[in-house]
Amino acid sequence: MNEAHMATQSSQAGEDPRVPGTHENARWSKGAGAPSSQGTQAPHRLTSLRGDAAFRRVRKGRPGRSRLVSVRWLPLNASEIRVGIVVSKKVGKAVVRNKVRRRIREIVRRLHLPPAEIMIIARPEAAQASFQELARDLRKALAKSGLVKG
Repeated sequence: MNEAHMATQSSQAGEDPRVPGTHENARWSKGAGAPSSQGTQAPHRLTSLRGDAAFRRVRKGRPGRSRLVSVRWLPLNASEIRVGIVVSKKVGKAVVRNKVRRRIREIVRRLHLPPAEIMIIARPEAAQASFQELARDLRKALAKSGLVKG
């Protein structure tokens, strides 16, 4: 078989040329990884808050704080949630900061928030907190800021 004809033959067959990876979930549809029609409302896309200007803009947003985190947010017209997670060196060394950042990102993913630009600032006490404590505190800060109902 000639290599020049391989691409046209696979596209003529009408099959998806991609081979699903082991990380793909059978319940999810193709595309952005959205769950199948099990929920009433599809979650908004979660993206990162990027650039100094975006962080400066969100700093002027609605505040909320708790023992482990501070939150500021602005409403967004798009159908996405932009999240910026700030974990300073006061929290700990790189491994600890990354663990706190991963935990916060997962908590935000599970919350099903409305479209907004959100900046979450971790306090040094967040390094010793469990996942459940961090989740409870983040929900409390978001409720105080008015983004979610407490």
